[in-house]
Amino acid sequence: MTLETRSLHEKFIQCFYKLIQLAKIHEDNNQLLLECIEEFMQVIGRLLVDDDQITLQISRGNIYLQDEKLRYRRKINSLINNLIQYLEKRTLPGLCFCTNIQKASAKEIIEFSRTLNNAEQQEDPLKWFVQELENQGFAWAEVVYEQEASPEEQAPETDPRDQVQKRKEQARTSYFYAVDSLKEVAEKISCRKKAGVRKSLRVVQNMVDLVMEDEPILLGLSTIRDYDDYTFTHSVNVAILSMCLGQRIGLSRSSLHRLGVCGLFHDLGKLDIPIEIIHQPGKLNQSEFEEIKKHTIYSVIQIIKLEAPHELKAKILLPPFEHHLKYDLSGYPKTNRKKPLSLFGRIIAIADVFDAITSPRVYRHVAFTPDQALNMMLDGAGTDFDPILLKIFINMLGVYPIGSLLELDTGELALVMDNETTLDETRPLVVLLAENGNGGYATFGVADLAERDAQSGAFLRTIVKSIHPSTLGIQPAEFLI
Repeated sequence: MTLETRSLHEKFIQCFYKLIQLAKIHEDNNQLLLECIEEFMQVIGRLLVDDDQITLQISRGNIYLQDEKLRYRRKINSLINNLIQYLEKRTLPGLCFCTNIQKASAKEIIEFSRTLNNAEQQEDPLKWFVQELENQGFAWAEVVYEQEASPEEQAPETDPRDQVQKRKEQARTSYFYAVDSLKEVAEKISCRKKAGVRKSLRVVQNMVDLVMEDEPILLGLSTIRDYDDYTFTHSVNVAILSMCLGQRIGLSRSSLHRLGVCGLFHDLGKLDIPIEIIHQPGKLNQSEFEEIKKHTIYSVIQIIKLEAPHELKAKILLPPFEHHLKYDLSGYPKTNRKKPLSLFGRIIAIADVFDAITSPRVYRHVAFTPDQALNMMLDGAGTDFDPILLKIFINMLGVYPIGSLLELDTGELALVMDNETTLDETRPLVVLLAENGNGGYATFGVADLAERDAQSGAFLRTIVKSIHPSTLGIQPAEFLI
């Protein structure tokens, strides 16, 4: 953290604590209180230049602002301790302020501060405060929950396997919460109601944390295929794959967050396409295909209509519009544009095609296996896809991407669970599967396909071919996450 950033973070903490204390003892028109609010909003404006939200959390006796731990210094030790005690009395693990706080009036800021102050007297302070945020319409604030301890803060006796399992549970929860948040947005749009995005923004932030902590878990989740809920799972998978690719090229946390939101909403315009076309079991005729091609423009229109900060919407409009344009601009919608696609548009185009062609559809019951899909996409390098990004994407997923179902020469079935810890990427670490007697499959061990016989030196297991999991009714994520 730079000295300038640390100073700004400390300034935010000082202003915030001063604000809630002044709101306890002064009337709305008090000059000291109003000056404090003005100073607080100036600091917020500076913090929101590079981020979509401001996150304040306490965890294990520390304060985190924008996921950076506030270091104890003699000058602010007392302030940090006082704020931690203040939040703990209200059983409040953290707060998130969204960009539209900049439009809040001084009266709203004062009422929010007093609501926060009053929470201490309630029987269940946290539950009461969450309800009051909803009741009073503070759409620019929400509660966030305790983050995981960083590795250096974890107790030495903690079993690493427990930590991995905890991350897997968090990942599963985040995935299905993302699907639900997207369904909620879609339902409101379909009913011509205002659709908010707070849940979606929060779940993408959680996924960014997971991408940065344990990318393979997220890649395992991206293997989820839901025939009936394709539109929603596809969008979540595209968000995950896009963020993982963004992480590989070194995007910042705030950029990963915006990229994930773009991925989540990239197909929102399909809600405006007649359902009979979306679920057409056969090949589309020309007029139906022309209608489908409009969904990128419709996505832009729907994003504009979302109940979200204008600044955020402005940052996420272009990639959904671009994701079918292709790298050489030969796709759709047809434009006179000569300017290259945006970075986010190029990333989402790759993630979108990969997930689409590896997913069974109503008009295509047999999908391509992940390795087949990557080989096909490689043919489009330089025309359909950015060749450099595609190469990084293929390297990220590996020869046999996580979740690939393999038939081995031993007659066993195996799911790829890790392809980065082995020296030979054509011989990944796998979960072995066997029929469970109930029409499904169960795991019966883990194997390293690079393992050799001690005497002959021959490989113990060799890949015969890859199989699409859907042909056997297998959902890879159930065995990996």
